[in-house]
Amino acid sequence: MGSYNSQYENYYNSLKKRSRATYLPNYKNTFISDKGEKKTSNYWTRRIIRELIGVFVLFIFVIMCKAVNNTRTVSAYNYSKSIINENYNYKDILNRSKSFDFKKLQDSIINRIENIRSKLTGTDMVQDKIRKEFIIPVEGTETSAFGYRKDPITKENKFHSGIDLDAKVGTSVKASYDGVVRECGEDSENGKYILIDHKNGVETKYCHLSEALVKKEDVVKKSQVIAKSGNTGKSTGPHLHFELLYMGENKNPNDYFNKLGN
Repeated sequence: MGSYNSQYENYYNSLKKRSRATYLPNYKNTFISDKGEKKTSNYWTRRIIRELIGVFVLFIFVIMCKAVNNTRTVSAYNYSKSIINENYNYKDILNRSKSFDFKKLQDSIINRIENIRSKLTGTDMVQDKIRKEFIIPVEGTETSAFGYRKDPITKENKFHSGIDLDAKVGTSVKASYDGVVRECGEDSENGKYILIDHKNGVETKYCHLSEALVKKEDVVKKSQVIAKSGNTGKSTGPHLHFELLYMGENKNPNDYFNKLGN
């Protein structure tokens, strides 16, 4: 779960290539010597030499401040010392990077992009569209929430990529919104499942089905019965495992469907 939709794969790959070409330094630069020969200089060698020269100059300066002991040199010495402590405290920088929430940053960037797109096109943001127009696939009580939990079978702490809704075997499962069936299959984890692409990066997934009533590439409409709930795959009892994905990222359905669990 959470893998990127194939329709976005080429786009993401192009971004990676473009980013690498733009931001990564040229580690080996070719130049022409005085004799007209091609030679290659190493980026990291030149970078290390430059840094060492800077440290050496600062070291000489500090020694001079210590040797010539007056008010100005003492002040300069203390200032240099504070710069070194502030700029080269790698342990503090490492600790800060460990606690930084990159997921939150990613979500913030996506929301900003969506906000700009919404203003330019005069349409609702994708998140608002889901809240207003998407429906719950079955009217069942939520039995397992989104996020980390103790796996009911292995008892290990694992991430639950969707929510579980109580549903007897054979309960009608409806499409949350208009879309195209991107996948329709069966595996040991999800049992029989259906993945629907609703465009604009939004997908929904329905798992542990007893029967699928649609096939791959079928066009479906909102509220259309697409399957019957069941107990297939890795399951401890009849229910529907429901996932909401945006740009290949699993989202908590409870943040979008206000009536879930009623």
